Amino acid sequence: MCNAYTVRPKVGSKELVALLSKEIGRLKSPLVRRTGPGVVVVANGGDLQPATMRWGFERSFSKAINNARSDNFQSPVWSEALKSRRCLVPISTFYEWKENPDRSKQAYEFRRPDDDWMWVAGLYEPSETHGPCYATITTEPPPVVEPIHDRMLAVLEFEEGLAFLRGETLPFTPYAGAILATPCASPLKRKPPADPQGELF
Repeated sequence: MCNAYTVRPKVGSKELVALLSKEIGRLKSPLVRRTGPGVVVVANGGDLQPATMRWGFERSFSKAINNARSDNFQSPVWSEALKSRRCLVPISTFYEWKENPDRSKQAYEFRRPDDDWMWVAGLYEPSETHGPCYATITTEPPPVVEPIHDRMLAVLEFEEGLAFLRGETLPFTPYAGAILATPCASPLKRKPPADPQGELF
């Protein structure tokens, strides 16, 4: 399951792109790890606004549940947020790991061929401990991802994302757009400062 992605500012004339890029530029690193800060888009009345939140819902049994399965929305972890707290997560690249026969793991980077943002469906909730927290939604993978992992982030076209924010029910089918998969060094290999967890894989 996706435990790391990157997001980078981009140049654009649209107001939302400018606001998001400004918020993204405040992150200490373009690499977003579970329990780390990431930028999301929320609907506030009729306006779309960027917000920085912690990636991962905390529960007594887990400090960070960062992915919500689209086939498990009836779970009490997600059901309330699905009704009224939806968000979109702009992502430049995301990572998955494939287990080799020797039990080692090979990281793969996924991105759009044009390097534009991918819009990923998400949910969020308040937390007394961490402030607002979000989780990304996962669904069935397309053919390019399936040999590497059995789930993939729920990537939407922007108009689909707007419908999701409005509360419409979406099927979350495997993403039909073009995605490039490239073997890469693990982005989590080096321990960032002040991270007691260290290597996650």
